[in-house]
Amino acid sequence: MLPPADGPERLETRSMVDEAYSKIIRLMFDSLKTIARGTPAAAAPASNADPEDKEALNHHILLIENMFHFYNELDEHGDPVLGEWRGKAMLMMSEHQELYLNAIIRRPLGKLLDFLDSVENLIGRGVAPASIPSSHLNHSRSVYKKILNSYDAKEIKRGIDTLRKRIDKHFGEADDAAISAELIKRITSECERKYNDVHERATRAAGEIYEGSLQVEFTKQDVGHAFRR
Repeated sequence: MLPPADGPERLETRSMVDEAYSKIIRLMFDSLKTIARGTPAAAAPASNADPEDKEALNHHILLIENMFHFYNELDEHGDPVLGEWRGKAMLMMSEHQELYLNAIIRRPLGKLLDFLDSVENLIGRGVAPASIPSSHLNHSRSVYKKILNSYDAKEIKRGIDTLRKRIDKHFGEADDAAISAELIKRITSECERKYNDVHERATRAAGEIYEGSLQVEFTKQDVGHAFRR
């Protein structure tokens, strides 16, 4: 039996095994990156992501699936080296999951997201929220009202139904049906979180910029019901 990974009794054998683990797993990670190489880099800002860019989505999907499998299949056995690489797998999966979600959510919510990104950018540059409607024609009360009206409960449900089918298509063909189902559940849950975040941003804009004179036409309950149908 190998000695523990720390403590005064640590032996050279333990170090050799840990080094071998690192080399093998590093090669595995490099191979996965090589497979994904040739698709657009995933480092582009999420706001610029094109939801129709299949190559970029495939890049994210591939790494999400492989890192998810790696994380779930690797047993650390209390070894800190294996634990470190398992943590790296989760980190990489989370990074690409966020990029994937930011991309696919723009198809159903693109106009609203573009508007919110724009007004939040103005505020971030020091523009007083109350002055935005009068000083920026593209952010007038009537413009925001029109956008909000186009995202009522019915439209939100329609968009979520389509989005769920898209997620099922992307992640529903894995060899392990149980892993596939778990991954779809995880992605769908995070997508619901994204929708709720958009609702909060839209509500905040209505209150801070338009002094509460506008109302978001869908609720978090509408979102929850659509994701659980």
